[in-house]
Amino acid sequence: MPQDRTLLHTGDRLRVERVVMHALPAQWSPCYQVASARLVLPARGATEFRLADQTRVLDGVTVLRLPPGQAYQLKPCGAATRASIVVSARPGIDDGLASAPSAWLLAPRALWLLRRHWRALARDPLRAGPLTSALLQHALQQALPADPNPTVVLRAQRFIVARTDTDVRWHLQDVADAACCSLFHLARSFRRHTGLSLHGYRQRLRLAVALQRLEDGERDLAGLAHDLGFSSQSHLGAAFQRGLGVTPAQARRELGR
Repeated sequence: MPQDRTLLHTGDRLRVERVVMHALPAQWSPCYQVASARLVLPARGATEFRLADQTRVLDGVTVLRLPPGQAYQLKPCGAATRASIVVSARPGIDDGLASAPSAWLLAPRALWLLRRHWRALARDPLRAGPLTSALLQHALQQALPADPNPTVVLRAQRFIVARTDTDVRWHLQDVADAACCSLFHLARSFRRHTGLSLHGYRQRLRLAVALQRLEDGERDLAGLAHDLGFSSQSHLGAAFQRGLGVTPAQARRELGR
């Protein structure tokens, strides 16, 4: 799969890269194999991972853990360019990355701290690099472990992810229709397998997209709030303060440096 890799940090235990995957048709890639234990963290866009008998969506808030030797395939969610942060363990180093395939849903505050850290790595890898392992461990301790998702949950995730960064309005019944089940069944199954309600999942995705757009230099906060389905700029600001502990303007200043 065509991609560009940028090395952010390399040390005795971990290697951190930003991987940008070019826009491709929505079809499964050839089968690849993980060379060393790694975490795949979200940055931009969404990608589906096929891992043995599981399918996972690497969306704006999900972290995947891949053990060495794990076979996988990729499929883009949408036509846009996608990016992820890949943290690989050095050969012979576990560092907590080598157990069975797992997934977590990051808390908004952890997502903010990690994005800020990736920016710090790009500016000064020697100074910021030693903090990577501790920050990742803290982020995963605060995250929600996600069970393998049944088809109805995957369909719901695909529906919500595809509409998060648009001004298209939709209702929870639309998600249930896309998942081909009742709203009651979907709501129970979604919470059981992700630990979040449908609204809670959507809210985390919206904050993740907002952080990405602020990092890209977005200046129109009112327009950003409208695009993501918030009722006003104040509503967006309140969600940031509650979830991330900073304002959108503060996030823009730190991520955009």
